[in-house]
Amino acid sequence: MLNDRSLRIWHIAETYPPGYGGGASIYIQDVSRALAGRGHDVRVLCAENLEGEPYTVATDYDGAIRVDRVNLPYFKTSDPDGWRLGLAAWRGHERRISELISSFLADWRPDIVHYSAARPFGEECLLTIRRQGVPMVGFLHEAWLICTRLMLLRSPTSEPCPGPRPLRCAECMYSHYDGSHTLAMVKLPWRVLKLGVYPAYRIWRRAQARKCLNGALGYSRFIVDKHKHHINEHVRYVPLGINLAGSQSCSPVRPRAVLRFGFMAGFQQTKGILDVLDAAAALMRVGLNFELHVWGPNLESGREEVDKRGLEDRVFLRGMYAPEELWDVYSEIDVALMATTVCEPFGRIPLEAAHAGAPTIGPAIGGIAETIRDGVDGLLYEFRDAKDLERKMRRVLEEPELVGRLIENLRPVQDTRSRGGAVEQFYYQVLGNGSGTQAAPAV
Repeated sequence: MLNDRSLRIWHIAETYPPGYGGGASIYIQDVSRALAGRGHDVRVLCAENLEGEPYTVATDYDGAIRVDRVNLPYFKTSDPDGWRLGLAAWRGHERRISELISSFLADWRPDIVHYSAARPFGEECLLTIRRQGVPMVGFLHEAWLICTRLMLLRSPTSEPCPGPRPLRCAECMYSHYDGSHTLAMVKLPWRVLKLGVYPAYRIWRRAQARKCLNGALGYSRFIVDKHKHHINEHVRYVPLGINLAGSQSCSPVRPRAVLRFGFMAGFQQTKGILDVLDAAAALMRVGLNFELHVWGPNLESGREEVDKRGLEDRVFLRGMYAPEELWDVYSEIDVALMATTVCEPFGRIPLEAAHAGAPTIGPAIGGIAETIRDGVDGLLYEFRDAKDLERKMRRVLEEPELVGRLIENLRPVQDTRSRGGAVEQFYYQVLGNGSGTQAAPAV
């Protein structure tokens, strides 16, 4: 029977550890390892910035998992989605990607492809796999399949987007968060002249690419609900939890005499650190005592922002931490902070913090609202409202009993390592339907 045999599984991803790729990269590795541990032959194809010529491949192994890393330095360092290339250069890139994918499939043919939103490989990756007749499912780390802006944050108004429509997507890609539809329309003729048909071409290709899927799975109800009307096959919610390896059996006493906030996303553009620093400065001005500890990438660019707000004795830039240090980091804080300025499909931070015994303050957007119950085991604030973030931070400083109450209500967290079977069953369901025999969409 199908459910009794091992599978050849090919994960295609933008990043695979030890490269930094955020929560998506962590999930891809956790799921790949879980499936390999269940006896499946798992390989990974990812993009990397390596020495040597572009499009060359370096191979290494993560245990039994073969990892092929394609050298795409321009995309890894400058332009992940290729939007600045223009149509001619992007078409040339598509040809190289098609040749690359075809060569891999000629050498080793998987039973199923698990495609994560690998922006540097573009739409052509999916279209080539489909032409080869290999069944393929999507891994919904974000909204790449349905959103050319990636995170369902609509331009020009910066409001959450309900999903793709041709005219809506065209306005989004031919504007640049101008603030209003009127201003975007004023600038439209110039942008059409400058950008040409390239954005329209990519919108069309994206629509063709999502037709290639035989199914998709997401680990938040939010992201599944956003996709289920745009993918004509199985779209399933599979809660994955987080990897609990190495977690500690006891938590420190919280809150400390001087409450410690923890921010784990560094100085990435979309993670909202400047809103957090502005809130911290306002709280300091009214005489509240606290510490803010910041981990993550790009901290070298953050010292100036800290200094100009006079937060030198309140904010501590801690740098990157290794995966095995995760639980030690959470043991150092009392309350975790999320402040994303985009429509996040999920929130790992609240789950990690909860397992370590700390509540989280986060924005009420996307999948984050599924991992925080407002006023029960954490606090939610209005999306992109820095003043409301400040109010929620102020609450936990002025109401120390609130932190204890939130901690008491934290829920147990699932372990990703035990969820390989659910992903495996999804594959078997897709393969059992004979989905891989459908013809590729016309392109």
